Amino acid sequence: MSETPGSDRAGTGTPVYRHDHLVPDAIARHARLNPQRIAVTCGDERLSWAEFDQRINRLAHALIGRGCAKGDRVCMILPNGIPSFVLFWAAIRAGGVIVPLNPMLDDEALARLAGDSGARLIFAGDTTAAQVDRIRNRLAHIGADGYFLFGADTPGWADAAAFAESGAAHAPDVPLSPGDPMTIFYSSGTTGEPKGIAHTHFGRLNYCYGFGAGLGVNRYTVAVCTTPIYASGTLITMLPTLYYGGKVVLVEKFSAPAFFEAVTREGGTHAFMVPAMYVSVVQHDDDAADLSSLQVLISAGQSMPLALRETLAARIPGSGVYEVYGMTEGFFTLALPGDFAGGKRNTVGQPGFLEDIRIIDDEGRELPAGETGEIVAYGAGMMTGYFGKPELTAENLWIGPGDRTFLRSGDLGHLDEDGFLYVSGRKKEMIKSGGINIYAIDIEEVLARHPDVREAAVVGVPHPRWMETPVGAVVLRAGALTDADALLEWVNTRLARYQRLSAIHLRTDFPRATYGKIRKDRLRDELAENAPNPA
Repeated sequence: MSETPGSDRAGTGTPVYRHDHLVPDAIARHARLNPQRIAVTCGDERLSWAEFDQRINRLAHALIGRGCAKGDRVCMILPNGIPSFVLFWAAIRAGGVIVPLNPMLDDEALARLAGDSGARLIFAGDTTAAQVDRIRNRLAHIGADGYFLFGADTPGWADAAAFAESGAAHAPDVPLSPGDPMTIFYSSGTTGEPKGIAHTHFGRLNYCYGFGAGLGVNRYTVAVCTTPIYASGTLITMLPTLYYGGKVVLVEKFSAPAFFEAVTREGGTHAFMVPAMYVSVVQHDDDAADLSSLQVLISAGQSMPLALRETLAARIPGSGVYEVYGMTEGFFTLALPGDFAGGKRNTVGQPGFLEDIRIIDDEGRELPAGETGEIVAYGAGMMTGYFGKPELTAENLWIGPGDRTFLRSGDLGHLDEDGFLYVSGRKKEMIKSGGINIYAIDIEEVLARHPDVREAAVVGVPHPRWMETPVGAVVLRAGALTDADALLEWVNTRLARYQRLSAIHLRTDFPRATYGKIRKDRLRDELAENAPNPA
């Protein structure tokens, strides 16, 4: 539908309205209203709203001229930066579907994910071009003219920077509707079948409405994006900040000094990180840094230990911790500082905007408040499905009240009488020892209280008598005086008998997934090699 608001369809006198309330429309609106205000920064690079909008238009026209049609996928394997940010939105404005991929993927995983997306074009940088070259023969859907490089002149690659400036500056005439596809984010790739999580413009718009309201985002928000653009958590602050006209601050690669510098330089108000990143922040000393502008600290990926929350409150006293639980597939819950202050200390909050959370047992029956089972969710921001895999999508659904399709999370938890959700851990990660269910998070919370513990994880390993037994892995703080035996004795005196750890392993770090989340599957495999003998 190409009519503009107020136009007359075929002389009937009936006004027809375009869907001009989507995120790309909001970017154009801010370019008209606030052309000189800064929209996005990365290091010393800055774009005003007018410059940002124009650069999106130019690249969008170039993509269309190269044959990118509505619904076509465009892959990018780039770090945070102005070029990748402009590309992200230009592909969407051109009517395409952006597919951001993790630069840390190995060759095999990258080939599987890029191939699964069926993308027609791929954009890379100096650090990723060689990797893409190694898998070209597996990307039959990308023609010889479909490879673009932000970086030095390289045979077989078109100059992405010149290409990005080659289009017209006005907005392309590509009407977008809420149901049009917008993004595909991949949740895996290291093992198993690729899972491309497809979202429409409407689904992503609900990030703006849900997180925007819950986190208090407005035109004065300065969102410091420390996580990469291929990680769905980045969108928690990025999308509503763009939608409401604030400023996005991209950190090319996270480190505590880089975070301090970005907040100080730009006056950051909102930041999203996982607990491991917050640990780095509280342990970094920088007397010259000014963190007083920070108001909202968002944590997700894993539960934030109480000790870390208290340390953050002392380190950045003007801010509050907001805890998010959710999945790339699109649902979320949000715990506010007021929930914590009101006694809901271990909750991940209540369901987000227009979302519904239920708890079911192994037979798919809904459970009452207080009983632990699998978390299932329904919401306006949910994915349309796993890209090209309707059977896989169907396998992960639960039909709830009113025939609504809820997503099975694979996580265990319970709701209290006030509708607050408490997460016990992954269903596959529940430890069943001697017929008793043990939840790793309960033990991890106790371990985190020890003053020498920087980070802790608990997994179940095989045991010839109990079938499984819980073991702990711990990264100690610098200068810690305790050892594994002393720590094991300390924690086991504070646990119920059935929860007690069989061993503790001291480590310098954990196997990590996206933006620092602990890979418990790999940790379990590593610790299983040293599984204890029968008691």
